[in-house]
Amino acid sequence: MSTTAEEEIRYWPRIGMYVNREFATEWIERLGITGRILDEDIEEFIDVESPTATELEKEIKDIFAQPFTAGELTEENEAIMNLIEFELGKKTFILSKKEEGMTLDEAKEAYEAAKGELVREHLDLPEFPEGVTHASQLTAGDEEE
Repeated sequence: MSTTAEEEIRYWPRIGMYVNREFATEWIERLGITGRILDEDIEEFIDVESPTATELEKEIKDIFAQPFTAGELTEENEAIMNLIEFELGKKTFILSKKEEGMTLDEAKEAYEAAKGELVREHLDLPEFPEGVTHASQLTAGDEEE
């Protein structure tokens, strides 16, 4: 029996994204339960209340026990999802560029340039000067142009 995407993913309001069970479990494992944030008013790190792993696991169990409901992604999370999708297509992108006649190195450069353009667009950054494809290629004088 096959499952549909709606049976496999759920919107997790806590992080504002769609998740599958595997991603949610990995997220809980990476999260770590202790948390500290910088309180800029007093310029010190303070403890924050974080849910326990057990509480998060129950939250995920409850989310997946319910039917699929659509959630609204923030602009930032939409950008993250678009970039993740782009990353998943890396091999296909590179192979298609090779089929167009590029060398492997040229195809990889084209991929990095396209990824950089997506990031630039999502972060609303200015375009790079002519011939620059990576921020590491900029010099101090380039940034002011």
